Amino acid sequence: MNRHRAIFLADHRNEEHLEYSKLTLCFSDKGPYLLEDVFTPGSSAGNYGGGTIRTDLPKDFYRGQTPETFAERFSGRFREQIRQNAELAAFLDEANGRQKE
Repeated sequence: MNRHRAIFLADHRNEEHLEYSKLTLCFSDKGPYLLEDVFTPGSSAGNYGGGTIRTDLPKDFYRGQTPETFAERFSGRFREQIRQNAELAAFLDEANGRQKE
């Protein structure tokens, strides 16, 4: 199987709150994880300009998954992009032993 380091999954821009979020599926020697980077200008005292959220995944998170089923774990702001992500689809097909005809 081709070794991936990261697959960009989706992004979202919230114009009302001047916020931009990017979601990436990452792989490391310690296992797979999701990385959500949130960028915001931060005009209030309690705002630090965004942040990064890391969510560890089980090593076999891909088993039986398709882009459609994988996308269901995310909010609507990311879901459609994940469903249509060709790089994710190729990874899931390869990881699950499915071949394109």
